[in-house]
Amino acid sequence: MKVRNGFVSNSSSSSFIVIMKNGKEMTKDNLLEIFDVKKTSPLYSFSNNLSEWIVRNVKECSIDDIYSNYSGYDKNLTDDQKIEAIIEDYSGIEEDVLVKIKNGEYKYYEGSASDDSGDGLETYLCESEINIENDIISIKGGGSY
Repeated sequence: MKVRNGFVSNSSSSSFIVIMKNGKEMTKDNLLEIFDVKKTSPLYSFSNNLSEWIVRNVKECSIDDIYSNYSGYDKNLTDDQKIEAIIEDYSGIEEDVLVKIKNGEYKYYEGSASDDSGDGLETYLCESEINIENDIISIKGGGSY
């Protein structure tokens, strides 16, 4: 029989995607505008810190990157074939959005957070289901693991 001394961590991680629409850049100010929290609100400091954290901790991805993350990597496929493969693998990203990412109309970012980091913002992202959708941005929690 094995005996464990100390404590056992039950940590989790969560992935999320951010799609900036209509040529918008991923900046703290743009995120604050989207979150629409006034400077006088008690939640402003949290929203400001969350915006800074997201900007620092997401990676911009191309269609090649998205394909590689969801479906593997075959250098001989066209972008349209990669989009078909991404859709077939149930990525949750609609075809028209993928085409706009391919054409540079949208910017796609991926990130992940872990509640084991000791950072309250990461814990928030792991424990809450952040889903925002409007004409400027789409933020979707991709699931916990």
